[in-house]
Amino acid sequence: MITLIFNSTNKDLWLSRVMEYRACIHNDECGTVVFTFPDIEVKNLSPVHIVSLACLIEHISRFDVEIKVDRKTPVGDYLFQTLKFREYWAGGQDHSHIEDENILNLWRLKDEQKELYGNEVTKYLKDKFKSDKDLSSIKVSITEAFYNVCDHAYAEGNAFSFIQFDPDNQILQIAVCDFGIGIGNSVRTVLPYVSDEEALRKAIEPKFTVKSKLHNSGMGLDSIRGSSTKDQNMLILSNGAFLMTKEESVRTKKMDFEFKGTLVYYKINLNHYEAEETLDTLDFDYLN
Repeated sequence: MITLIFNSTNKDLWLSRVMEYRACIHNDECGTVVFTFPDIEVKNLSPVHIVSLACLIEHISRFDVEIKVDRKTPVGDYLFQTLKFREYWAGGQDHSHIEDENILNLWRLKDEQKELYGNEVTKYLKDKFKSDKDLSSIKVSITEAFYNVCDHAYAEGNAFSFIQFDPDNQILQIAVCDFGIGIGNSVRTVLPYVSDEEALRKAIEPKFTVKSKLHNSGMGLDSIRGSSTKDQNMLILSNGAFLMTKEESVRTKKMDFEFKGTLVYYKINLNHYEAEETLDTLDFDYLN
């Protein structure tokens, strides 16, 4: 039996540990893998923690091992009871109904479910935010993140999305994670000599494409950046580097560990969204 311990929600430590545990589980010999979360409060979890953990569990589940979650810890119980993690792996579900109205459930990203996912995002936004605000760009950005995984990641089904809403601050948090080839390796299929940092900067340029699919007009990351409101950051972490944007500022940095895949995380402050414009009459004079 192997016990995998997560005892801090510091994102750098959490993600490096995900990669460490990914490397140590690479065959069927361990028999049972137990996840435990001592000294962590559920309120400190973010979508980053949820999607990266889901990818790790998916990776381990592909070996002939038994996976258990320590439900004696608050986080373990939260994963089991609220997020219904068991239904994804023991039950073979790609998504499950969650009773917490501030969460759009963990979603396994699959190419054949592109339209279904987009429809569910739209429904969630409409049901959750019964207002006159124009939220179309949010749906577009989330769908672009989904397409980006399906078209470029080569993740072989190991990719997840998680969306959570903070009603007190009106902040929507979105995270998408995959255990694919990473943005750096994807960009290097057309620009062989760029570093991981340079690749991330290239990937957020408008209309940049690696032409992995015939329908591609770009990697879509610029659309995601465009939906982030001015007081919120967008984070992309892939291979050996991360990129962070805020308004027009773009910063990249090498990491102390390699993240084998891609994680995109961004927040949207709904207080900044304008009311949706409607036309009261159909009149060509409106165009003047």
